Amino acid sequence: MTRAPTRRGRGPRSVQTRDGTSAVVARIWGLSQRYDLGDPHDLVGMSAPDFELADATRLGARLQRARGLLLDFANDASLADLAGGWTSRVDYVSSGARDTLGLRALLIRPDGVVAWVAEASPDLDAAVRALRRWFGDPTDMFEPERTVR
Repeated sequence: MTRAPTRRGRGPRSVQTRDGTSAVVARIWGLSQRYDLGDPHDLVGMSAPDFELADATRLGARLQRARGLLLDFANDASLADLAGGWTSRVDYVSSGARDTLGLRALLIRPDGVVAWVAEASPDLDAAVRALRRWFGDPTDMFEPERTVR
């Protein structure tokens, strides 16, 4: 009985190229998956790129606290003020990056998925809608009354 030769050690031809391998890995890890979050921007609903920030840290390290992250590349005071309402659930980081991909700011969910993006002047109404959708009302604006026992 003769056996057909096996393809051991060889995958499909597309995997034998760098681009093909990257595409297969991205698909397996879910990096090429896009959730429909109702925003037409290509990055919204995708895993956030692992930006190298100006302080030499990477975005992935900033997401390890399992909290939302408002990443502001332009040091926009209005975004800093806006983030103040969600400090118990969202971290605000103002930092440049090695390559911002033409973005000014992003809101990233704790699972690393981009929920909102600003390329030019930030649409604060859209940012508030995204913050409320994923992190609730801005309850950090006031201190709840405490009962003394």
